[in-house]
Amino acid sequence: MPSYSNTQGLVINKRTYQDNDLVITMLTQNLGKIVVKAVGAKNIKSSRLSTLQLGNIIRCSIYEKNGQYWLSESLTVSSFLTHRKSLTQHNLLFYFLELINQLVAENQDTPGIYNLSTNIVNAINEDNVKSYIGNEIALIKLLGFGIPAEIQLYYSQANYKSCQKYIKNFLESIIEKKLESNRLFR
Repeated sequence: MPSYSNTQGLVINKRTYQDNDLVITMLTQNLGKIVVKAVGAKNIKSSRLSTLQLGNIIRCSIYEKNGQYWLSESLTVSSFLTHRKSLTQHNLLFYFLELINQLVAENQDTPGIYNLSTNIVNAINEDNVKSYIGNEIALIKLLGFGIPAEIQLYYSQANYKSCQKYIKNFLESIIEKKLESNRLFR
Protein backbone atom coordinates (compact mmCIF):
# COMPACT_ATOMS: atom_id res chain seq x y z
CA MET A 1 0.00 0.00 0.00
CA PRO A 2 1.52 3.36 -0.98
CA SER A 3 2.44 5.83 1.74
CA TYR A 4 2.58 9.58 1.14
CA SER A 5 4.78 12.09 2.92
CA ASN A 6 5.91 15.68 2.71
CA THR A 7 9.53 16.43 3.48
CA GLN A 8 12.31 18.89 2.91
CA GLY A 9 15.48 17.71 1.23
CA LEU A 10 18.82 18.64 -0.29
CA VAL A 11 19.36 17.50 -3.89
CA ILE A 12 22.75 15.73 -3.89
CA ASN A 13 22.71 13.86 -7.20
CA LYS A 14 20.60 13.53 -10.32
CA ARG A 15 20.75 11.47 -13.47
CA THR A 16 18.54 11.01 -16.49
CA TYR A 17 16.40 7.90 -16.65
CA GLN A 18 14.81 7.10 -20.00
CA ASP A 19 13.85 10.26 -21.94
CA ASN A 20 11.89 12.56 -19.64
CA ASP A 21 12.50 11.10 -16.20
CA LEU A 22 15.09 11.86 -13.53
CA VAL A 23 16.47 9.76 -10.71
CA ILE A 24 17.23 12.11 -7.83
CA THR A 25 19.30 11.35 -4.73
CA MET A 26 18.18 13.52 -1.84
CA LEU A 27 19.20 13.95 1.76
CA THR A 28 15.93 14.54 3.59
CA GLN A 29 14.97 15.81 7.02
CA ASN A 30 13.08 12.75 8.18
CA LEU A 31 13.91 9.90 5.76
CA GLY A 32 17.69 10.26 5.48
CA LYS A 33 19.29 9.72 2.09
CA ILE A 34 16.79 8.41 -0.46
CA VAL A 35 16.61 7.85 -4.20
CA VAL A 36 13.47 9.26 -5.83
CA LYS A 37 12.11 8.86 -9.36
CA ALA A 38 10.74 12.05 -10.89
CA VAL A 39 8.62 10.86 -13.81
CA GLY A 40 8.26 13.49 -16.54
CA ALA A 41 10.56 15.99 -14.77
CA LYS A 42 12.54 16.67 -17.98
CA ASN A 43 9.37 17.32 -19.97
CA ILE A 44 9.31 20.88 -21.30
CA LYS A 45 6.01 21.53 -19.52
CA SER A 46 7.30 20.34 -16.13
CA SER A 47 8.02 22.97 -13.50
CA ARG A 48 10.01 20.46 -11.42
CA LEU A 49 13.19 20.54 -13.53
CA SER A 50 14.35 23.92 -12.20
CA THR A 51 13.57 22.81 -8.66
CA LEU A 52 15.71 19.67 -8.93
CA GLN A 53 19.09 21.34 -9.47
CA LEU A 54 22.12 20.16 -7.48
CA GLY A 55 22.48 21.93 -4.16
CA ASN A 56 18.87 23.10 -4.02
CA ILE A 57 16.94 22.69 -0.81
CA ILE A 58 13.41 21.69 -1.75
CA ARG A 59 10.07 20.94 -0.13
CA CYS A 60 8.51 17.94 -1.81
CA SER A 61 5.68 15.46 -1.75
CA ILE A 62 6.76 11.89 -2.27
CA TYR A 63 5.09 8.55 -2.09
CA GLU A 64 6.57 5.14 -1.52
CA LYS A 65 5.30 2.03 -3.23
CA ASN A 66 7.02 -1.36 -3.23
CA GLY A 67 10.22 0.08 -1.75
CA GLN A 68 10.56 2.80 -4.44
CA TYR A 69 10.10 6.52 -3.82
CA TRP A 70 8.31 8.70 -6.40
CA LEU A 71 8.29 12.49 -6.51
CA SER A 72 4.92 14.08 -7.14
CA GLU A 73 5.48 17.77 -6.32
CA SER A 74 8.46 19.95 -5.45
CA LEU A 75 9.07 23.54 -4.48
CA THR A 76 12.40 25.33 -4.10
CA VAL A 77 13.11 26.56 -0.58
CA SER A 78 16.67 27.71 -1.28
CA SER A 79 18.46 27.70 -4.62
CA PHE A 80 22.24 27.60 -4.88
CA LEU A 81 22.23 29.18 -8.33
CA THR A 82 20.24 32.34 -7.57
CA HIS A 83 23.31 34.60 -7.39
CA ARG A 84 26.62 34.57 -9.22
CA LYS A 85 29.12 32.19 -7.68
CA SER A 86 32.85 31.74 -8.13
CA LEU A 87 34.28 28.53 -9.54
CA THR A 88 35.64 27.80 -6.07
CA GLN A 89 32.12 27.87 -4.62
CA HIS A 90 30.84 25.55 -7.34
CA ASN A 91 33.77 23.20 -6.81
CA LEU A 92 33.16 23.15 -3.03
CA LEU A 93 29.47 22.42 -3.59
CA PHE A 94 30.18 19.51 -5.96
CA TYR A 95 32.91 18.22 -3.60
CA PHE A 96 30.52 18.32 -0.63
CA LEU A 97 27.61 16.70 -2.50
CA GLU A 98 29.91 13.92 -3.68
CA LEU A 99 31.05 13.35 -0.08
CA ILE A 100 27.49 13.13 1.22
CA ASN A 101 26.61 10.73 -1.58
CA GLN A 102 29.60 8.51 -0.69
CA LEU A 103 29.49 8.67 3.13
CA VAL A 104 25.79 8.56 4.04
CA ALA A 105 24.01 5.22 3.78
CA GLU A 106 20.80 5.06 1.75
CA ASN A 107 17.43 4.69 3.52
CA GLN A 108 19.00 5.28 6.91
CA ASP A 109 17.91 8.30 8.91
CA THR A 110 20.86 9.79 10.75
CA PRO A 111 19.70 12.63 13.01
CA GLY A 112 21.55 15.91 12.52
CA ILE A 113 23.13 15.19 9.14
CA TYR A 114 20.46 17.08 7.19
CA ASN A 115 20.83 20.20 9.32
CA LEU A 116 24.63 20.17 9.13
CA SER A 117 24.45 19.60 5.38
CA THR A 118 22.15 22.56 4.83
CA ASN A 119 24.45 24.67 7.04
CA ILE A 120 27.38 23.66 4.84
CA VAL A 121 25.52 24.52 1.61
CA ASN A 122 24.55 27.89 3.11
CA ALA A 123 28.17 28.53 4.16
CA ILE A 124 29.32 27.79 0.59
CA ASN A 125 26.55 30.04 -0.73
CA GLU A 126 27.70 32.88 1.54
CA ASP A 127 31.40 32.16 0.85
CA ASN A 128 32.01 31.69 4.60
CA VAL A 129 35.04 29.40 4.77
CA LYS A 130 35.26 29.27 8.58
CA SER A 131 31.63 28.17 8.90
CA TYR A 132 32.03 25.68 6.03
CA ILE A 133 35.04 23.94 7.58
CA GLY A 134 33.60 24.05 11.11
CA ASN A 135 30.39 22.38 9.93
CA GLU A 136 32.38 19.90 7.82
CA ILE A 137 34.36 18.87 10.93
CA ALA A 138 31.10 18.55 12.91
CA LEU A 139 29.66 16.38 10.11
CA ILE A 140 32.69 14.07 10.17
CA LYS A 141 32.29 13.69 13.94
CA LEU A 142 28.54 13.04 13.60
CA LEU A 143 29.23 10.31 11.03
CA GLY A 144 31.38 8.60 13.66
CA PHE A 145 34.86 9.29 12.31
CA GLY A 146 37.50 10.71 14.62
CA ILE A 147 39.15 13.99 13.70
CA PRO A 148 42.94 13.79 13.23
CA ALA A 149 45.00 16.16 15.36
CA GLU A 150 46.36 18.04 12.30
CA ILE A 151 42.85 19.04 11.23
CA GLN A 152 41.98 20.34 14.70
CA LEU A 153 45.30 22.19 14.92
CA TYR A 154 44.96 23.91 11.54
CA TYR A 155 41.33 24.83 12.26
CA SER A 156 42.21 26.35 15.64
CA GLN A 157 45.02 28.35 13.97
CA ALA A 158 42.57 29.58 11.27
CA ASN A 159 44.76 27.98 8.58
CA TYR A 160 41.73 26.95 6.54
CA LYS A 161 43.55 26.05 3.33
CA SER A 162 45.75 23.46 5.05
CA CYS A 163 42.82 22.29 7.17
CA GLN A 164 40.69 21.65 4.06
CA LYS A 165 43.57 19.81 2.39
CA TYR A 166 43.89 17.47 5.39
CA ILE A 167 40.10 16.97 5.56
CA LYS A 168 40.01 16.04 1.86
CA ASN A 169 42.88 13.56 2.25
CA PHE A 170 41.29 12.11 5.39
CA LEU A 171 37.91 11.61 3.72
CA GLU A 172 39.49 10.11 0.58
CA SER A 173 41.25 7.58 2.84
CA ILE A 174 37.87 6.69 4.38
CA ILE A 175 36.09 6.16 1.06
CA GLU A 176 39.24 4.57 -0.40
CA LYS A 177 39.22 6.48 -3.68
CA LYS A 178 39.94 9.90 -5.09
CA LEU A 179 37.04 12.32 -5.35
CA GLU A 180 35.91 13.13 -8.89
CA SER A 181 34.78 16.67 -8.10
CA ASN A 182 38.36 17.81 -7.46
CA ARG A 183 39.18 17.28 -11.11
CA LEU A 184 36.33 19.43 -12.44
CA PHE A 185 37.96 22.85 -12.36
CA ARG A 186 41.66 22.22 -12.83
